[in-house]
Amino acid sequence: MRYDLVIVGMGSGGIVAAEFAASLGVRVAVVERSRVGGDCLWTGCVPSKALLASAKVAQHMRTADRYGLTAVEPEVDLAAVWRRIRAIQQQIATTDDDPARYQAMGIELVFGSARLAGPNAVVVGERVLETRRVLLCTGSRPAVPPVPGLEQAGFLTSENFFELENPPRSVVIMGGGPIGVEMAQAMNRLGIRVALLQRGDRLVPRDEPELAELLAGVLRREGVDIHFGTVASRVTVEGGRKVVQGADGERFEA
Repeated sequence: MRYDLVIVGMGSGGIVAAEFAASLGVRVAVVERSRVGGDCLWTGCVPSKALLASAKVAQHMRTADRYGLTAVEPEVDLAAVWRRIRAIQQQIATTDDDPARYQAMGIELVFGSARLAGPNAVVVGERVLETRRVLLCTGSRPAVPPVPGLEQAGFLTSENFFELENPPRSVVIMGGGPIGVEMAQAMNRLGIRVALLQRGDRLVPRDEPELAELLAGVLRREGVDIHFGTVASRVTVEGGRKVVQGADGERFEA
């Protein structure tokens, strides 16, 4: 069969493009090498916002006296929080992102790794998909800093963080951009001890300096240990704990 459009990647971008193309009567196929839903469902938007929701409830319990209620320190079951995250992911995967739903729209799903074989052909295994157009929606992956010892010590990124069966009781986060900041606040609110290392002199450097200053103040008041001008020079494992060593001799354990 010859297609009008072959999309590589069934994440958010590929899903929207495929649905729109199918609604116009375009003969479309989508190639996905892993799971329908991509980063948003499995490693990004959905799990992170589910985590933030649990963290927000915990913080409301601590600060209930602001609303005339008795404040209490929540008893957090981290494993249960993570199970809830995965349950939400599975609910979406079996409803909104169910492959059968897209097939009912006339979208053909082809699972496997795609390889371009010219401007009008995509190869998946032994199959060649001939097409008028190819749309690449392959997403992205976390950039891992080249810190000596990091790979040997082991580390978490968004690709494996939400799959943990036993979430950590302490973490060191490298990077104070939007994702690092929201994860730092969420984990801290859930009782995880957090050290946040930022190379520059403020958080979220692409945002307004005044906003970044206010944000840092809020995080510190909530208990996040923020360190500016800190560059990780090495990661080691000592006594079963990971130790991040700063270029100026600082040590951060998790």
